[in-house]
Amino acid sequence: MTTSSRTSSRNRPVPEPPALQSLPALHGPEEVLRWLDYYWKKLGLPPEERSFLALTQDRREFARWTGRRLNTLALGCYCYLPAPPMTRRQRRLLHHAQSSSAPVEQAAHLVTQPTLPMFGLLPRDQQKPLPPRHRHLIFIEPDLLPKGIEVTVAHELIHLSDRVRGEPRRHKHHGYDDIAADEAAVTGYPLEELRLLLREESSRREKAARQARPIRYIYACPYCGKEYPRVRLYARPVSCGTCDRAFNPAYKLVLKRTLVAGG
Repeated sequence: MTTSSRTSSRNRPVPEPPALQSLPALHGPEEVLRWLDYYWKKLGLPPEERSFLALTQDRREFARWTGRRLNTLALGCYCYLPAPPMTRRQRRLLHHAQSSSAPVEQAAHLVTQPTLPMFGLLPRDQQKPLPPRHRHLIFIEPDLLPKGIEVTVAHELIHLSDRVRGEPRRHKHHGYDDIAADEAAVTGYPLEELRLLLREESSRREKAARQARPIRYIYACPYCGKEYPRVRLYARPVSCGTCDRAFNPAYKLVLKRTLVAGG
């Protein structure tokens, strides 16, 4: 589905990631952390990037960190959160700290720095690159089978590895793209076995989600007839994403039926 252009990013909550001094923040059981260590090493991830890592199995905590609500059916998620750009005040503080030969850690404490080091504020022989200020945020669904935990941790670290190497990828089709092939290579499980596991875990997650929040409404596209099950009523006009990726009033979804009384 495609929402109306009236949707504004200004309405989204501001991300509240863990403070840098509290990282790494690994809020997970021993099994999750064991696979995290195993695949971190197997993927050859830089040890220093652990200093910017936060992991949780709490959906609300992950939503607070990222400023976005997690998809109900998600089994795992990786989010790269870059540092916000400097304000004028922060630039002045940085300039003052570097001019006074302050230690790089002290200068970094005064400002929030973009992903890449800031240069050009001082002559080249006096420039001091600051530590990165980004975050790697990971969510792992707590109700997974043992093999599901292993594979999901490996999967999210593949995304982290892509980001560290400067080549982030999006999924073309979960279980059938090059990311899935990398997942099979790093875990040693056959690709078809991973697809079966994904289907089983997704089915289990959907069943649990529907028990907690049953589908109440069915929307449909008046043109192609595709149905969209919903827990809540749409708060704004939505059109069929199959018929047009952009919002198109000609394919505006209509409420077809109500399954459970209430709203």
